[in-house]
Amino acid sequence: MRELTLILNTAEKRVQFALCENGSMLCGEDWLAQRGGTEVLAPALRDACARLGATPAAIRRIACVAGPGNFTGLRIGLTTTAGLARAVNAKQAGLHYLQCLAANAPASPGEEVLVLTNARKGLAYGARFRADDQGAPQPEGRTFLLPLPPLPEGTNLGNPNFVIGSALVSNLACLRAALPASARLLCRDSAPSLASLVAVERLIDWETQDGSDIPPLYMRDCDAVENLDAIAKAQGRTPELAHQELDRLTHAPLAEHAIAK
Repeated sequence: MRELTLILNTAEKRVQFALCENGSMLCGEDWLAQRGGTEVLAPALRDACARLGATPAAIRRIACVAGPGNFTGLRIGLTTTAGLARAVNAKQAGLHYLQCLAANAPASPGEEVLVLTNARKGLAYGARFRADDQGAPQPEGRTFLLPLPPLPEGTNLGNPNFVIGSALVSNLACLRAALPASARLLCRDSAPSLASLVAVERLIDWETQDGSDIPPLYMRDCDAVENLDAIAKAQGRTPELAHQELDRLTHAPLAEHAIAK
């Protein structure tokens, strides 16, 4: 029986997946997710397997981007992964979205990549990576939230060789002024390529994965938290009960959401 690896990303505005075998990508799809556009994900996966002469049961490993990124997008990708993993008894492993983006940069060993993506509400997600001996991005320090625009006075963005991500595209003038002239700004790369997703999946030690659901990396509350009191009142609910229900749904095991869908 064939043993396929599925790689899935729904962190920002795109839906991306790749099917691999023995470390090589066999096929992949990438589309802009309009409102409700992710509803085609499951049929697209089924059709991709059929084109390869396989069924979804051939998927033995699933690597899904866990964040940081859009709350709804991440939840869709992770619940799809949780449900499919149970259906076909596949292993699961999380991918760091900013690491996948860093893999887009043509960094030589030792060079640093700064990744900044939009977190909405005047914030950006940020992380630094350094290329290892094979050019693969390895994390340097923790993922952080950066207020912009404007950047807080005294912000030090360091001396990266490359800067990439959606926050760079939408805040180019602000960030350019705070970066060294030597930094290469990859403004066209606002999403990881399929090849980058595959490259980061290759860094996973699958032998250490125990089959547990992938914990999401949210970094911030979903937008509904800020608007919840008004939403609750409009629905005739008390804000207190609404916050309790949101907390329950936010922290419920992913499998509950997969089954509910």
